Amino acid sequence: MSDLQPSPEFEEQIRKAMNVPDANPEFVKKLHNELVRGPVKMKSRSMFRPAWGLAFVLALAVLVVSVPGVAAAFGKLLGYQPDVGLVENTGDLRILNEPISMTREGVTLTISYVLVDKDHVEVIYAAQGIPAQNDSWQASDSATNPKAFCGGVEVGDTYNKEGDPILKLSDGTLLERDLTGKYPQNVFAMKPVYEAKIPANVLEMTFLLKCIPNARLGAVPENWEVPIKLTRVPAGTVVGAPVIEVEQTAIVSTTEMPASPSVAASSTKSPALPAPVVNMTLDKVVPIDSGLVFYIRFDVENKNPSLISIMPTDVYVLDANGEKIRPYGNFMWQPSEHRVGSEFEYTLQSKPAGPVTLVVEKAVAVYDTLSSDPLQATPKEMNFTFNAGDNPQYNQTWSLDQEFQIAGYPIKITSVRAANYDDIKTPELESFGGSQGFEHGYDFLVETDPSVKFQVLMDIMSETYVCTNLIGHLTEPDSSSLHDVELCRGDTYPKGEMLVRFLQLSVLMDNTWQVTWTP
Repeated sequence: MSDLQPSPEFEEQIRKAMNVPDANPEFVKKLHNELVRGPVKMKSRSMFRPAWGLAFVLALAVLVVSVPGVAAAFGKLLGYQPDVGLVENTGDLRILNEPISMTREGVTLTISYVLVDKDHVEVIYAAQGIPAQNDSWQASDSATNPKAFCGGVEVGDTYNKEGDPILKLSDGTLLERDLTGKYPQNVFAMKPVYEAKIPANVLEMTFLLKCIPNARLGAVPENWEVPIKLTRVPAGTVVGAPVIEVEQTAIVSTTEMPASPSVAASSTKSPALPAPVVNMTLDKVVPIDSGLVFYIRFDVENKNPSLISIMPTDVYVLDANGEKIRPYGNFMWQPSEHRVGSEFEYTLQSKPAGPVTLVVEKAVAVYDTLSSDPLQATPKEMNFTFNAGDNPQYNQTWSLDQEFQIAGYPIKITSVRAANYDDIKTPELESFGGSQGFEHGYDFLVETDPSVKFQVLMDIMSETYVCTNLIGHLTEPDSSSLHDVELCRGDTYPKGEMLVRFLQLSVLMDNTWQVTWTP
């Protein structure tokens, strides 16, 4: 919301805390801000979400290139737009011809992008001129008083819609932001998406915003109304840079992901499954002025029904001289939004001469029996309980020996220990607001076969206590044994019978995929 540029040291703190692999530093900063209040329905405990944000300004010039020959050359009218991604012209597109700005009391609100498609509307906007003390990115009380800012929530709170813009059509119809999680970009506060079929004759609408996200309530102009006029995109045009369809399968080296280990008959419900064969494909390449954009995807042979996603963790490009260049991953680590077969976008901010080789070393396979289609287990089957008693004390330990089997992998929760925030405190957590009231909880010791490097996602299910994992689950799996620390808000330990649900299993695939593309 201002021109302040965070220091490289602070950006590195964000990167370490969020652990988004190969991510553009600017993207990490945006992500860090938006996860505070993102409308996408994701597990609040899947990563640390400090209760303050980062402002950003998007400068977007819409380029519409009339190229009748491109349709035949590339098979579809698909273009690439910076900060937006792929845009397909279905023949009924309408866009914002140029950015719209409105200034009130020194604060400028700019709508830089609007796209109306056959079934949804995308908007990108930004704000400038907000004083530091009224910007949750810079304000000294943003961590201790997050609800003083528009859209601010504390960890464990439900999503706050007050900073969501509403689109008003000329007939009075009001469109609200889509909250289903269907559109990944919708996680960003200032990139809302609306699922709606807008009549073809509609070329005007009004942007209504109660308050600017992350701005201090009552101190920054509110109740914005900005008229929007749209322009039709003629048939036979590409919005943005033309996309080159590649569809080239990568060469795979090293071993495939570990085979699902055999499990004793007493702890398994079905035979262990063979390891899936994972193939990576380079789907698309987009030459842009500043470099190259790559789209890759992973497909799986012999796929287990519980496998929901494969997330790349180490990606780089080799130029013709063998020099390693790191691209930026323009996506967030959210497996449920990157189902197997979906595309990952990487931007290389240079244009090497000659052929380039895109290399992916290591990826993470994510299994979730409760969000697979069809479901592979009922919630009851993924639950377990333990009794903490009436007066649990720090370091008190209970034996559990709870066993699960996910896609043939044996998961054993051997014990649970009464823990506190000091057990996990780091400088990064402290700089992001510390415990935020999550002081007491439980440390679960989880183990699997020694040949497997894994992570888990668990949740204490309670109507009485609000619990979360402040550390997050975004680091690369590196061990067959781990501690999952779930802390709860309050001054004392949660008491009595505790219900815990096993949500996800992540397994490291220590492979290398590479594919060469020649411009």
